[in-house]
Amino acid sequence: MAGAPLLDECLRPQVLPQDIVNYANTRGADKIIYAGYFPMGLSLERIMTEMPQVGFKDDVWPKFLRTNALRVLGLE
Repeated sequence: MAGAPLLDECLRPQVLPQDIVNYANTRGADKIIYAGYFPMGLSLERIMTEMPQVGFKDDVWPKFLRTNALRVLGLE
């Protein structure tokens, strides 16, 4: 679907593929949303501990973690 956000379900944030990080840091910041496996896979503590290792630019983080989801769900 054109314009649909890229949803990624990585088990561990630190293993997010570098191609996705590069895409988000360049032209794809508005098309990526974090979708983890809490509570079934990883604890929130582990997710939040590993998240800073992903390598997103500062302006990508709010979109990745919140803003894009609000837009997709019609909650903005």
